[in-house]
Parts: sequence; C-alpha cells; structure tokens
Amino acid sequence: MKTETELVTGNLRMEDIINLDESKAMNLFRNRFKRYKKLVEEMGDAAAFEKIMEKYPEQQKALMGTFIENNSLAQGFKKAAPLLGLMGFVMEVVDISQSETDAALEIQRICPILSIAKEYGFDNPCRVFCEMEQEATRRAFPGMKATILSKQAEGDCVCVFKYERPARKMMSSITQKQNYHLQLIKHAIELAKLIPSLIQIGIKVIKTRFN
Repeated sequence: MKTETELVTGNLRMEDIINLDESKAMNLFRNRFKRYKKLVEEMGDAAAFEKIMEKYPEQQKALMGTFIENNSLAQGFKKAAPLLGLMGFVMEVVDISQSETDAALEIQRICPILSIAKEYGFDNPCRVFCEMEQEATRRAFPGMKATILSKQAEGDCVCVFKYERPARKMMSSITQKQNYHLQLIKHAIELAKLIPSLIQIGIKVIKTRFN
C-alpha cells in the first residue's frame, strides 16, 4: 500500500499519519524493519541508514515543523502527542527551557516498536527508528540539538529524548516571564503544602521547651 511504502522510505504525508491507528502503525513498523534488514544485506549498515534517510529531513521539517514553528518545543510536542498516541506511543513532555535556549524533554513511557524488533533479528530497534528521527531532526532544523538520553531497549524504564534550539528573542522574553510567574506560583503552592508540617514542627518545639 502507498502509506506503507511512504513510511518505509521516509516520505510520509500528514494525512497518512492522521489516518493511522495502532494496528496500521504496527504493520508500518514491521515494513520498516523488513526494508532496513534487506538494505543492510545489500549495501551494509551505513549505506542502508543513508538510503532510508534520503527523504527523512524533508518529512521531518513538514511534520515536526507544523507543531514547533510558532510554538516552543514543549508546546509543539504536546500538540503532536495525540498523533503519536494513535501509533501506540505514550508520551510526556517537560519544558526545560532556560535563558536563550528553547528546550524540552520528550519522555516515552511505552515503545510499541520494542516488542516487534526481535521478530526481524534486531536486539535494539533504536538504530532503525529513533536514531533516524534524531538525525533527520538535526538535518531538517539547522541549529537544533537532538539527543537520546535514555533507552528502554537498553534496560532503562523509559525512553528520553532531549531537544534544544536557540530561542527566538520574542519567545525567549515570553518564556522567561512565564517561567518567572510559574516559579512564583509554584513557590506559593509549595509553601502552602508545608503549613501542616510547619505547625507540627512548632508544636514539637513548644513541647520540648516545657519538658
């Protein structure tokens, strides 16, 4: 089918992804493993990687760019989460932006790819999927840093991906103000939570004085 071929070659359209469900996605993942394994046998790993990578930066720029062009990375990833959910991924996003850096952690609690990798002789599926996604991101968005910090395939409890890019001046200013206000609110909430404990401490201090 066209959609299956497109995903294998790294040329997937937005409408193809929207029409995916978890069952179709699993078939697409299997086709990627089949294709990659065949290419490795024909031309070796490095050449196979580049072959499948041919259209990936273009695809990544269209898909990922849709969400992050006018949003911070964290905001964009959160908006994209429902699409990944259609394919069986369970994702959380943490905004780690600081100063002039727009940054986010993407935490994948469930990796549907991991369960089918060994069917095709891959102990570690990261090379065929996540490493390609990271490299495609770096090529599609010059100045973007993309790093894999944690891998379920290597025994970690979750997969963690870190993305960083220079913050745009306007976005940087807005982010700093938002972070400042969020910190004030967070600080007030944390202090409020401490009130019962502080009262207990006060009571214990008073008791010790009278003992």
